[in-house]
Amino acid sequence: MIQSALILAFVYYIVYLLDCSMAWDATWRPLFVASLTGLALGDMKTGLIMGASLEAIYMGISAIGGVIPSDPCSASILSVAFVVLTGADLNLALALAVPIGTVMQYVSTLISPIDISLVGLFEKFAREGKDKSYTLLHYASMFIIRPLPKTMVVFLAAALGVENLQTVTNLLPAFVMNGLSVSGGMLVAVGFAILTSMIWSKALGIYFFLGFAFVKFLNLPIIGVSIFALAAAILNYTRQWQAKKMKDEILAQLPENHAGKEDLFG
Repeated sequence: MIQSALILAFVYYIVYLLDCSMAWDATWRPLFVASLTGLALGDMKTGLIMGASLEAIYMGISAIGGVIPSDPCSASILSVAFVVLTGADLNLALALAVPIGTVMQYVSTLISPIDISLVGLFEKFAREGKDKSYTLLHYASMFIIRPLPKTMVVFLAAALGVENLQTVTNLLPAFVMNGLSVSGGMLVAVGFAILTSMIWSKALGIYFFLGFAFVKFLNLPIIGVSIFALAAAILNYTRQWQAKKMKDEILAQLPENHAGKEDLFG
């Protein structure tokens, strides 16, 4: 288990550095992190399945200002490890992923004063013109000070918590386990519902019901529905582009005094 915990901690560290260096949020998303974790643990299939499910859960969750409700990266790593290393049910791991991410976010809040304490040193080195000291502190903060505490938490959680968590779940009654599995499956729908509530409009609502009808009555797979959705999106974009082009051509043919706003007596 120590070896697996080291692998998981290394995955978290690498993902953290990728996120900091590339400034690309996609590296922090469950789909990428869970797939990378599954690859590192030798079960890419489970990583992909868990990544897609966790991405659906976290898709509608976004940070407001500096407040992040849950840490999707650590939740993805530890939930995939729970399934791969113990053979636990996927839906059970999904149900546990959200509280894991919430706890890890509290850890981030606890260690955030460390970053704040470095601001004074950065300002001091900048005032005194100590370029080398400023650069050294920057890289120390990026590679050691900021990622190390949470990397250690991930290591300890994997080394001490995964097997113990499996022992606890084995002691739970069957109806509790069934409830957790069902709730884990529902979280995917909840994630989509949150996302849908953010982008819903009357013009787009018809596509939602069409997709539901394709799956429910025509038994189309998700890939088939996605192909239809892509075709509908391209068709809709093309029609809007043609309408805009036609409008621009009509405006270009009008006399100059009618192309813009009408005057008071026009």
